[in-house]
Amino acid sequence: MICSACGKANSDSVSFCEFCGASMRASAAPAPAAVPTPAPAPTAADVAQMGKSFFNALSPGEKFAGAGVIAAVLGFFFPWISSPDLGALGGILGQLGSASELSHVSLNGVDVAKFVGATYLILLAAIAAGVLLYFSRTRPAPQKLLMAGFLVLIGSLCGPTIIVELLFIPMVQTVAGFGLWLLGLGYCAIAAGGLITISTVGKTAR
Repeated sequence: MICSACGKANSDSVSFCEFCGASMRASAAPAPAAVPTPAPAPTAADVAQMGKSFFNALSPGEKFAGAGVIAAVLGFFFPWISSPDLGALGGILGQLGSASELSHVSLNGVDVAKFVGATYLILLAAIAAGVLLYFSRTRPAPQKLLMAGFLVLIGSLCGPTIIVELLFIPMVQTVAGFGLWLLGLGYCAIAAGGLITISTVGKTAR
Protein backbone atom coordinates (compact mmCIF):
# COMPACT_ATOMS: atom_id res chain seq x y z
CA MET A 1 0.00 0.00 0.00
CA ILE A 2 1.43 3.38 -0.96
CA CYS A 3 1.31 6.12 1.64
CA SER A 4 -0.49 9.15 0.32
CA ALA A 5 1.60 11.43 2.57
CA CYS A 6 5.17 10.34 1.83
CA GLY A 7 4.66 8.09 -1.20
CA LYS A 8 6.51 5.08 0.25
CA ALA A 9 5.30 1.50 0.06
CA ASN A 10 3.92 -0.19 3.21
CA SER A 11 2.50 -3.61 3.90
CA ASP A 12 -1.22 -3.96 3.40
CA SER A 13 -1.90 -4.81 7.06
CA VAL A 14 -0.63 -1.60 8.64
CA SER A 15 -2.96 1.17 9.71
CA PHE A 16 -0.27 3.84 9.89
CA CYS A 17 2.68 4.53 7.62
CA GLU A 18 5.86 2.84 8.82
CA PHE A 19 7.93 5.79 7.59
CA CYS A 20 5.96 8.96 8.39
CA GLY A 21 3.19 7.76 10.70
CA ALA A 22 0.34 9.07 8.55
CA SER A 23 -2.95 7.17 8.65
CA MET A 24 -3.24 4.52 5.95
CA ARG A 25 -7.00 4.15 6.23
CA ALA A 26 -8.80 4.92 3.05
CA SER A 27 -10.69 8.12 3.41
CA ALA A 28 -14.25 8.14 2.40
CA ALA A 29 -14.70 9.13 -1.20
CA PRO A 30 -16.02 12.66 -1.50
CA ALA A 31 -19.60 12.98 -2.54
CA PRO A 32 -19.89 13.82 -6.20
CA ALA A 33 -20.57 17.46 -6.83
CA ALA A 34 -24.12 18.21 -7.78
CA VAL A 35 -24.49 19.03 -11.43
CA PRO A 36 -26.17 22.42 -11.73
CA THR A 37 -29.37 22.28 -13.70
CA PRO A 38 -29.77 25.01 -16.30
CA ALA A 39 -32.26 27.71 -15.43
CA PRO A 40 -35.47 27.42 -17.45
CA ALA A 41 -35.98 29.94 -20.20
CA PRO A 42 -38.23 32.84 -19.15
CA THR A 43 -41.78 32.53 -20.36
CA ALA A 44 -43.88 35.31 -21.86
CA ALA A 45 -45.56 35.73 -18.48
CA ASP A 46 -42.16 36.19 -16.79
CA VAL A 47 -41.14 38.82 -19.32
CA ALA A 48 -44.46 40.62 -18.85
CA GLN A 49 -44.01 40.54 -15.07
CA MET A 50 -40.47 41.95 -15.39
CA GLY A 51 -41.73 44.73 -17.61
CA LYS A 52 -44.53 45.52 -15.17
CA SER A 53 -42.10 45.65 -12.24
CA PHE A 54 -39.76 47.94 -14.17
CA PHE A 55 -42.64 50.24 -15.11
CA ASN A 56 -43.93 50.40 -11.53
CA ALA A 57 -40.45 51.33 -10.26
CA LEU A 58 -40.45 54.52 -12.35
CA SER A 59 -41.69 57.84 -11.02
CA PRO A 60 -44.39 59.72 -12.99
CA GLY A 61 -41.75 62.00 -14.53
CA GLU A 62 -39.59 59.03 -15.53
CA LYS A 63 -42.60 57.34 -17.13
CA PHE A 64 -43.29 60.51 -19.11
CA ALA A 65 -39.67 60.72 -20.21
CA GLY A 66 -39.68 57.00 -21.07
CA ALA A 67 -42.63 57.52 -23.41
CA GLY A 68 -40.65 60.35 -25.00
CA VAL A 69 -37.65 58.07 -25.51
CA ILE A 70 -39.80 55.51 -27.31
CA ALA A 71 -41.41 58.21 -29.46
CA ALA A 72 -38.04 59.77 -30.36
CA VAL A 73 -36.46 56.44 -31.32
CA LEU A 74 -39.46 55.45 -33.46
CA GLY A 75 -39.60 58.91 -34.99
CA PHE A 76 -36.04 58.51 -36.27
CA PHE A 77 -37.18 55.63 -38.50
CA PHE A 78 -40.51 57.09 -39.64
CA PRO A 79 -40.53 59.56 -42.58
CA TRP A 80 -39.18 63.00 -41.69
CA ILE A 81 -39.94 64.36 -45.15
CA SER A 82 -42.97 63.20 -47.07
CA SER A 83 -44.11 65.26 -50.03
CA PRO A 84 -45.73 64.48 -53.39
CA ASP A 85 -44.04 67.58 -54.88
CA LEU A 86 -40.27 67.89 -54.85
CA GLY A 87 -40.34 71.69 -54.79
CA ALA A 88 -37.40 73.07 -52.81
CA LEU A 89 -36.18 69.54 -52.07
CA GLY A 90 -35.00 69.12 -55.65
CA GLY A 91 -31.67 70.74 -54.90
CA ILE A 92 -30.97 68.41 -51.99
CA LEU A 93 -32.00 65.30 -53.87
CA GLY A 94 -30.04 66.47 -56.90
CA GLN A 95 -26.89 65.90 -54.89
CA LEU A 96 -27.86 62.25 -54.77
CA GLY A 97 -28.62 62.18 -58.51
CA SER A 98 -32.20 61.01 -57.91
CA ALA A 99 -34.27 64.19 -58.21
CA SER A 100 -35.28 63.45 -61.81
CA GLU A 101 -36.33 59.91 -60.99
CA LEU A 102 -38.66 60.63 -58.09
CA SER A 103 -42.21 61.96 -58.15
CA HIS A 104 -42.67 61.51 -54.42
CA VAL A 105 -40.22 62.06 -51.58
CA SER A 106 -40.10 60.09 -48.34
CA LEU A 107 -36.95 60.32 -46.23
CA ASN A 108 -36.42 59.14 -42.67
CA GLY A 109 -33.50 59.66 -40.30
CA VAL A 110 -31.51 56.79 -41.80
CA ASP A 111 -31.88 58.26 -45.30
CA VAL A 112 -30.80 61.72 -44.14
CA ALA A 113 -27.84 60.21 -42.27
CA LYS A 114 -26.50 58.77 -45.53
CA PHE A 115 -25.33 62.24 -46.61
CA VAL A 116 -25.27 63.92 -43.15
CA GLY A 117 -23.68 61.35 -40.84
CA ALA A 118 -24.10 63.53 -37.75
CA THR A 119 -27.84 62.82 -37.97
CA TYR A 120 -27.18 59.60 -36.07
CA LEU A 121 -26.42 61.75 -33.01
CA ILE A 122 -30.15 62.44 -32.78
CA LEU A 123 -30.81 58.72 -32.38
CA LEU A 124 -27.89 58.24 -29.99
CA ALA A 125 -29.15 61.07 -27.77
CA ALA A 126 -32.54 59.38 -27.43
CA ILE A 127 -30.85 56.06 -26.58
CA ALA A 128 -28.66 57.85 -24.01
CA ALA A 129 -31.82 59.25 -22.40
CA GLY A 130 -33.22 55.71 -22.17
CA VAL A 131 -30.02 54.47 -20.50
CA LEU A 132 -30.22 57.31 -17.97
CA LEU A 133 -33.83 56.36 -17.20
CA TYR A 134 -32.88 52.73 -16.68
CA PHE A 135 -30.22 53.53 -14.09
CA SER A 136 -31.99 56.44 -12.41
CA ARG A 137 -34.89 54.40 -11.04
CA THR A 138 -32.74 52.83 -8.29
CA ARG A 139 -30.50 55.81 -7.51
CA PRO A 140 -30.69 58.01 -4.41
CA ALA A 141 -32.27 61.46 -4.68
CA PRO A 142 -29.09 63.48 -5.45
CA GLN A 143 -28.08 61.20 -8.33
CA LYS A 144 -31.68 61.01 -9.58
CA LEU A 145 -31.79 64.83 -9.71
CA LEU A 146 -28.53 64.92 -11.66
CA MET A 147 -29.77 62.37 -14.19
CA ALA A 148 -33.07 64.23 -14.54
CA GLY A 149 -31.06 67.37 -15.32
CA PHE A 150 -29.31 65.51 -18.14
CA LEU A 151 -32.72 64.41 -19.44
CA VAL A 152 -33.82 68.04 -19.59
CA LEU A 153 -30.61 68.92 -21.45
CA ILE A 154 -31.00 66.07 -23.97
CA GLY A 155 -34.67 66.82 -24.58
CA SER A 156 -33.99 70.53 -25.06
CA LEU A 157 -31.37 69.95 -27.76
CA CYS A 158 -33.84 68.94 -30.46
CA GLY A 159 -37.42 68.95 -29.26
CA PRO A 160 -38.34 72.65 -28.96
CA THR A 161 -36.48 73.55 -32.16
CA ILE A 162 -38.27 70.90 -34.20
CA ILE A 163 -41.69 71.78 -32.80
CA VAL A 164 -41.20 75.53 -33.44
CA GLU A 165 -40.18 74.81 -37.05
CA LEU A 166 -43.17 72.53 -37.54
CA LEU A 167 -45.59 75.09 -36.14
CA PHE A 168 -44.28 78.33 -37.62
CA ILE A 169 -42.34 77.61 -40.82
CA PRO A 170 -44.72 76.95 -43.75
CA MET A 171 -42.12 75.16 -45.89
CA VAL A 172 -41.38 72.69 -43.10
CA GLN A 173 -45.11 72.16 -42.51
CA THR A 174 -45.57 71.35 -46.20
CA VAL A 175 -43.01 68.56 -46.38
CA ALA A 176 -42.87 67.33 -42.76
CA GLY A 177 -43.66 63.66 -42.27
CA PHE A 178 -45.05 61.82 -39.26
CA GLY A 179 -41.57 60.89 -38.05
CA LEU A 180 -40.51 64.53 -37.63
CA TRP A 181 -43.55 65.27 -35.48
CA LEU A 182 -42.94 62.14 -33.44
CA LEU A 183 -39.27 63.05 -33.01
CA GLY A 184 -40.01 66.60 -31.87
CA LEU A 185 -42.77 65.56 -29.45
CA GLY A 186 -40.62 62.72 -28.11
CA TYR A 187 -37.71 65.00 -27.26
CA CYS A 188 -40.06 67.56 -25.68
CA ALA A 189 -41.53 64.75 -23.57
CA ILE A 190 -38.02 63.73 -22.44
CA ALA A 191 -37.32 67.30 -21.29
CA ALA A 192 -40.73 67.59 -19.62
CA GLY A 193 -40.25 64.24 -17.86
CA GLY A 194 -36.91 65.43 -16.52
CA LEU A 195 -38.50 68.63 -15.20
CA ILE A 196 -41.33 66.67 -13.53
CA THR A 197 -38.78 64.36 -11.91
CA ILE A 198 -36.75 67.31 -10.62
CA SER A 199 -39.89 68.85 -9.15
CA THR A 200 -41.09 65.59 -7.55
CA VAL A 201 -37.72 64.49 -6.15
CA GLY A 202 -36.96 68.04 -4.96
CA LYS A 203 -40.16 68.16 -2.90
CA THR A 204 -39.45 64.69 -1.46
CA ALA A 205 -35.88 65.61 -0.54
CA ARG A 206 -37.10 68.57 1.49
